[in-house]
Amino acid sequence: TALPYAPESFDAVVISNALHLMPDPERALDEIKRVLKDGGILIAPTFTAAGNMGGRIKIRIMELAGLRVFHPWTPEGYLAFLQANGFEIQRSEIIKGTMALTYAEATKNN
Repeated sequence: TALPYAPESFDAVVISNALHLMPDPERALDEIKRVLKDGGILIAPTFTAAGNMGGRIKIRIMELAGLRVFHPWTPEGYLAFLQANGFEIQRSEIIKGTMALTYAEATKNN
């Protein structure tokens, strides 16, 4: 959450399968916004397994194994989180599998 880059250094930033594991993902998004150029693209796929019972069970098993999931989002909740933190969703897709993943492409709001 403290990127060593100058403001507006990048056209795109990728953060994959990490935001749900961070206690304060808003700080990570603030840093991403800082280093993104105006109109820059955020590519942020992350697990959104809380959208169904099977996913919630898998999250619980992960936590029992020692991996803390701070934000067990549903797909809709995750996209709303990105929007509430200064990004406009350009494309999203829910990828079903053993754990649902929500792929999101978003631009930095000015």
